[in-house]
Amino acid sequence: MVNDSAHSAEFSELIRQLHSPQTRRSARQRLVAARAVEPLLECLGSSNESVVWAAVESLGVLRADEAVEPLVELLGRGVLVLDVCEALTRITGQYLGADVDRWREWLGGSGETAPAELDVADCVARTGEYLGVKPAGSGKSYQFMLSLPNDRNQTVAVYFGREDAKGDELVVIYSECGPANPKFYEAVLRKNLGIPAGAFAIRDIDGVPNFVIVDTMVADAVTPSALAKKIENIASRADIVEKSLTKQDQR
Repeated sequence: MVNDSAHSAEFSELIRQLHSPQTRRSARQRLVAARAVEPLLECLGSSNESVVWAAVESLGVLRADEAVEPLVELLGRGVLVLDVCEALTRITGQYLGADVDRWREWLGGSGETAPAELDVADCVARTGEYLGVKPAGSGKSYQFMLSLPNDRNQTVAVYFGREDAKGDELVVIYSECGPANPKFYEAVLRKNLGIPAGAFAIRDIDGVPNFVIVDTMVADAVTPSALAKKIENIASRADIVEKSLTKQDQR
């Protein structure tokens, strides 16, 4: 009973910390580490949208089966639709988008979750559907050519099966921007301070230094909609740099 009371007090304090931007991230990490599913489920009813978001994200990371029905109800109320869809996909392995009727139909059926392992071919195909493009490639390497404003295009490569230093599987999203002239090093690299995700870097391509922009995702966190958003972001930012560097549209 002492341990239960201690845990209850600790979780209550962490939930309180979810209300503050300064402590939210740390509190989320500790709740996830403690697998505090029940307190997180209670947060789904909060009037504070940031707290609800923190709970949705955390329950998705935990792949908490208990959260599926409450998340579907959130989806039906139009709350944090994209975030809820991604959490549901991570938990269930089902790609049903924002169609709450389809989710309810699935719940009324077997309701069995799919294996957690990422199905690369299915993920790539569904990502292409979100983007409205047909992916090229096979195995663990794919390319998406996106149409951009002013009749421009940008190709984004996606590589599966890479690993970080800890051995966790990564998905790498990458696009070329143009030749890396040293006089532009500072201007391009300073852009890293003003972008929400990803980073500009320099990479040798066929022996020639090129500016590139790259982002990564942990494979366990990949959903088609999340991957599509990353690809769109990379394509847009890579094209802006290519246009400013070369005045051309070759990538």
